[in-house]
Amino acid sequence: MVELLNQYKNKFLDFYQRHEVLVSASVFIFGFVFDLFTLGRIDDLLNLIQQAVYLSILGTLLLCEIRVKIGTLTLSEKVQKYWQYRDLVVHFLFGSLLSVYTIFYYTSASAITSFFFILLLAGLMLANEFPHFQKLGLPVRVILFSICVMSFFSFLYPILIGHVGVIPFWLGFLTSVASLALVWKLNFKGMETQSLLRRHVLIPTVSVHLLFLLGYYTSLIPPVPVAVKKIGVYYSVEKTDGKYIGHHLRPMWKFWGKGSQDFSARPGDQLNVMLSIFSPGNFKDEVFLKWYLDTPKSGWTLQDSIKMSILGGRDEGFRGFGRKTNYQVGDWRVVIETSDGREVGRINFSITQDMSVDPRYFKNDVF
Repeated sequence: MVELLNQYKNKFLDFYQRHEVLVSASVFIFGFVFDLFTLGRIDDLLNLIQQAVYLSILGTLLLCEIRVKIGTLTLSEKVQKYWQYRDLVVHFLFGSLLSVYTIFYYTSASAITSFFFILLLAGLMLANEFPHFQKLGLPVRVILFSICVMSFFSFLYPILIGHVGVIPFWLGFLTSVASLALVWKLNFKGMETQSLLRRHVLIPTVSVHLLFLLGYYTSLIPPVPVAVKKIGVYYSVEKTDGKYIGHHLRPMWKFWGKGSQDFSARPGDQLNVMLSIFSPGNFKDEVFLKWYLDTPKSGWTLQDSIKMSILGGRDEGFRGFGRKTNYQVGDWRVVIETSDGREVGRINFSITQDMSVDPRYFKNDVF
């Protein structure tokens, strides 16, 4: 039995050595897909613990790799046999963590600038699979690890505090900086002038944190953990048996539409934008529905701003709506912004005048 196991082990090791890039990429993709189908709510305690454990393992492996490279750690012969296969673990953990953060960023993204950030994250996620970047393996992994650490803390504090904003962001930023600075002090104090440490560790880590700082104040980073689940334009909204019902005139064939985005207004019609917005349990914050009209002279011009308080915890999201009774024909846009001014959702629609007196037969959307 032992001999058979050794044969399989040798076959696997031989295959891995001949197809290292293929195996590493496959494990990376498996980590991504694994979390894609098993991912729970962002505030799930087990999910947060899992991320913390993964980050701890990744950090330990990267720290050992750095110390081996600069000569402050020597591995025994027994450990060296298995050390060369650490990339399998590293790729799986990166695939798993980055899938989590990419999905959460994506669900909270609305503005084009936010999607640029997600594309950048996805690009870095895949970069380590190409031979050219594998030659720069350590700095790329340090960049990815710094993104994961910063993302973890930037998600954690809004969940703990119960709202997004400057204070939760800075707490996450400073905690990430402090934790990585502590690791540096305990392992590399006095080695700042060493070229490898500076180029492969210090500069990538500092650059990632500066990118997050810039991204927050330019609304490049989506406002995780807030996410718009559904949104639509309706003639009226009513609450029945705990459900919000929006009445619309969208034709059946426009199945992709969100309520009545082609809003034919008759005298006395009210304009309602209803949405459900997810946030974690014990979350209490405000969002603003900003109403813009596309004017011939000035383009998109702010017409109104309606504040809506939100409470977290409901899987389908907190339901609410903004209503306007005074409006004019034209192209409109409602942008949903968090209390710190970051966009979390939007909807475009057009208003035309309808002077008909024919009966109208409304359909319902349930939120």
